[in-house]
Amino acid sequence: MEYTYYEELLYFEIVFLLYTLEKKVVAFDVSLKNHIANLATNGRVVFGAVYLNEGNGYDPSTGIFTAPTEGIYVFDWTTKTQKGKYANTSLVVNGKFKSWNHCDDSASKTYLSCSKMTVVKLKQGEKVWIGVFGGPANIYTKYTSFSGYKL
Repeated sequence: MEYTYYEELLYFEIVFLLYTLEKKVVAFDVSLKNHIANLATNGRVVFGAVYLNEGNGYDPSTGIFTAPTEGIYVFDWTTKTQKGKYANTSLVVNGKFKSWNHCDDSASKTYLSCSKMTVVKLKQGEKVWIGVFGGPANIYTKYTSFSGYKL
């Protein structure tokens, strides 16, 4: 039996739709609502402005992302120091520092932006956030963000 072009196209669209429904999207993009001054070592950066939260893994009240499913995740964060200050932040997975971002502008007395991206394998329910590994951190609101997605 031969199929028409439109029948084949419809078949592939159905297969793609079923694949898409099977693979649930997990992604978030958040930023700060307010400046952060003197956040101590081990303090958690809470990003309260939510622009995207597919899969509802990010909690803006705590700053914690909880993996809704097991898989490989990509995380990216950018910090902008307050003028002449520093912000030493890290991706924290289940309470352990995993990847570091040293953003020190104490010498030039200007604002400095620093970004970091890392890939982590997570099990369902594991928790991820941005924490301070060397305080105090002084972070400027504008241009400071945190995002992640499942591959």
